[in-house]
Amino acid sequence: MRRGKAFLLRAEIMERRIDAALRKVELFRSLAERVTAHWGKESVSHSRNVSTNEDAIIQLMEAEEQLKQLCAEYGDVVSEITAVLASLESREDERLLSDVFLKHHSLEQIAAREHVTKSCMYKRCDRALDELERIIH
Repeated sequence: MRRGKAFLLRAEIMERRIDAALRKVELFRSLAERVTAHWGKESVSHSRNVSTNEDAIIQLMEAEEQLKQLCAEYGDVVSEITAVLASLESREDERLLSDVFLKHHSLEQIAAREHVTKSCMYKRCDRALDELERIIH
């Protein structure tokens, strides 16, 4: 894989890690919020496992802290990427790479928006990635 593309894909990798952390937070939140249902006036006597609930709350807090750290790392990665993209000579190339790698627009969508062919957009993206590699090298 090209170095420039790998540099830009770091944001997507962080987004996936954040999505996984969000799912983990949702799971632990669900476990921590479990309550016993009451039907009518019947009261069900259960010995409640307080330790399990406490463990779920601790896991939830740890998962939320991990999510917070990942979000901070993501912000740093995006800041670094946008700073490097800003050093490209062409504003159009900066916008193109930002749209593809940060906003997740397809080259086909961008080609349609710009009223150019897909092959033209792929060539332009390759040239922009070449320039990016010269900058980060």
